[in-house]
Amino acid sequence: MMIRQSHAISIAGLWVGLWASSVSAQELPPLAPVASQEQSRVASPYVDLVEVHAVGAEDPIAPPARPLFSYSDSARRIAEGGIWAWGPGRPLVMMKSWKNPTGTRTRAFSLTSEELAIVHGPQAKIWKPEKSDVAPAELRDAPAPDRNEAARLRQLKEQARRFTAHEFWEPDNTRSELRLLIQPVHRYRDQQRQIVDGAVFLLAVDDNPQILLLIEMLSPAAAEFRWQYLLARVSSAELHVALDGHEVWTQDRTPGIVGHPSGSYWHMVTLPTAVSAP
Repeated sequence: MMIRQSHAISIAGLWVGLWASSVSAQELPPLAPVASQEQSRVASPYVDLVEVHAVGAEDPIAPPARPLFSYSDSARRIAEGGIWAWGPGRPLVMMKSWKNPTGTRTRAFSLTSEELAIVHGPQAKIWKPEKSDVAPAELRDAPAPDRNEAARLRQLKEQARRFTAHEFWEPDNTRSELRLLIQPVHRYRDQQRQIVDGAVFLLAVDDNPQILLLIEMLSPAAAEFRWQYLLARVSSAELHVALDGHEVWTQDRTPGIVGHPSGSYWHMVTLPTAVSAP
């Protein structure tokens, strides 16, 4: 382990100054997969009626044009599932949305920033988290960020593979192993946070996301660099995440499954929209 770390430091001493001056965060394009027109059309009701504000900001954040990821889950009777994000740079809020068998719609909001947000939804629903549970943690023993974007993507994937996860949920408090969806659903930069490259990965049961894993490369100064990761839930289950085999993050079940509108994760459940008879 020490050999890897020393090697990374020696590389940094050779070119990090050049990296900081020649590889601008502005050069990083978004790498989110493009949803089909049908996916966007079906999913649009989930976001068209939602207004997201950063606390203290007068104007709402522009809604996303399409889902970052689309899925269904026949075992859990979920249809029209999707992952959405609001905010430039690291997302302020991410949402897992789906249609229930009863016709109700669930918008499960997760705060993915240290900043706070206020979300207004349909049927006078409001989500206003009182505190953030997101805490960036140092990702040790990671390599020096490569100057080539494609190579950095490979590095991000390699670091994501170091994480494993499982959950306990019904029936009978069953343990389910989560799998990493290795293609990130979102790629971003954030000059305010000195993030030169960041990616959002999903840890899922089959294709149903349960945990958001954000991995970020930072360059706070021309002579240094570091990596960090953040974890956020998009599931009501009891969650466990390990890094290199050592548990680093746990979450209890959310109260009443749906959580609370003042919590950092909450299910905004709304009734079906009335449809006029032909």
